[in-house]
Amino acid sequence: MIKHGNKISLAMITLNEEKAVEKVIKDIQNLDQRIEINIVDSSTDDTAKIAENLGANVFYQIPPKGYGPAMDYALRCSSREVIITIDCDDTYPLDQVDHFSKLIIDEDYDVVDGNRLPSKPKNMPYINYIANYFFALFASMLFFKRIRDLHSGMRAYKKIIINKLPYENKGIALPVELILWPIRLKLKTKTVNIEYKTRIGESKLAAIKVAWSTLIKILRARFKKV
Repeated sequence: MIKHGNKISLAMITLNEEKAVEKVIKDIQNLDQRIEINIVDSSTDDTAKIAENLGANVFYQIPPKGYGPAMDYALRCSSREVIITIDCDDTYPLDQVDHFSKLIIDEDYDVVDGNRLPSKPKNMPYINYIANYFFALFASMLFFKRIRDLHSGMRAYKKIIINKLPYENKGIALPVELILWPIRLKLKTKTVNIEYKTRIGESKLAAIKVAWSTLIKILRARFKKV
């Protein structure tokens, strides 16, 4: 059982993840039955039905509004002291949930960022790895801090800081602002290297849209007045 299991909301967004959702939810429940599992779903398949039958809280966003609004909804409908985000495709290591929650509660970090990129993951195409690397390097120069992974889907946040982050929930690259605003606002952040596993199902991200949205998000987080 996880030390802070009763204080954790685990937030996911889903779009046709029926091949993976059962395994991911059961793996979370095997960690600790007390973890609150929140899913914002925009699926046309049986993802939501499977999740509800397994005891997850499902919040519907139909018709789909895109990644940014869905993740924003997932963060805001999570009620526990610690919010941990993951993707519902079995790519992220749930054995890190305990460690992430301890860093937030016991060591008083505001954000813990799971870094997939200490080296190139075997399952990540070279073009994706190179783009991730150079965008992170560009952001590092603008923010005067070495940033490793702008697009990690596994992060932990103190619930109380979510409303303090002036991010814009539009666009596919919301994770970029969700790490850059805490850095700009000088919140207490920590990076933890994590394994990035082979996904179950097909990726739904469009590379060019992600790249453009990433650039806009970096510039917005650096130069928008607060």
